[in-house]
Amino acid sequence: MLRHQTINIFSFITLALLSYGVTAAPPPPNVNQCKTKWVMTSAQSLSFGAFAIESGSGTLMMNNAGVITTVGAISSSTSNPVTTFTVTLDNTKSRTVCGTFPFTISWSAIPAPLAGPGTAMPLTNVLVSEATLIPTPTALPVTLTTNNLPITLTFQGDLSATFPQAAGLYTSPAFTVDFDQSGAILSVISSATATALTPIGIIETVAMNFGTIAGGSQSGTVIMDALGARSVTGDAQILTVGPGAAGEFQITGEPSLTYSLLITGPAILENALGQQITVNGFTNNSLGALPAAGLEIFQVGATINLAPSQPAGTYSTGIGGGTPYSVTVNYN
Repeated sequence: MLRHQTINIFSFITLALLSYGVTAAPPPPNVNQCKTKWVMTSAQSLSFGAFAIESGSGTLMMNNAGVITTVGAISSSTSNPVTTFTVTLDNTKSRTVCGTFPFTISWSAIPAPLAGPGTAMPLTNVLVSEATLIPTPTALPVTLTTNNLPITLTFQGDLSATFPQAAGLYTSPAFTVDFDQSGAILSVISSATATALTPIGIIETVAMNFGTIAGGSQSGTVIMDALGARSVTGDAQILTVGPGAAGEFQITGEPSLTYSLLITGPAILENALGQQITVNGFTNNSLGALPAAGLEIFQVGATINLAPSQPAGTYSTGIGGGTPYSVTVNYN
């Protein structure tokens, strides 16, 4: 009897299921996460540098590049640096997201007058700008949004003074700029300064005098240097009667400061008959800086131009249509 044996063969197939991990991107930070990560710093304070006021009243107007222009009898000096007040804003959480939530810049303590050894000086028209967001300087408060951090805010202003302004350092009380994003407030504190200088002054102590000279049939000149020495060109003569004298001036002002000197001419000398002689080619021996005593004396020379057969007479800038020359000094 044949027996059949059946062998059942089971094939076991192991099916490996491969699982691929998919990680979702984290959500962008929300305003609550952003507002605790802001950083607000000040790089420099507001300084109007140094100035002098000669009379009446005047104003120093600073632009957002730190350049001073003046209105009235007031002049700015380069002896002290001029700086705008700058504030930098950044966020350590996410620069490209956190700044897109609106934030506000405002005053919590506004700029007050600058106080010093003399009359307090009002600080007005304090404006803020930023190259892209606030290209036109504007007043606080301002509300901004930007994903282009960090940003730097620049503050400018106007400072007014009235003569006489006692020399010395003037400083404002501390003022405070606030940053507010959804109730999270940061503050930065600064102040404004300016230095008033003793006004620079000039007086004439000796009038310029070419002495007694003579012309001829041709034109000529008499040249007088800043020490009063005279020489001639062309058909001109120096007579022994009446020695000449260079013009002499005295400058007073802030010790050790430099100044610029401008002599404006020509001068026109005229006699009683209305006949004229021109004086030009001015020279001087000024130092360009006031000594430690704050006083300097210097001289001015020039050239007098004689026409052919110049009529005789006494010629002066104080007769008829005569025109004097002017000497102007200003602090650098």
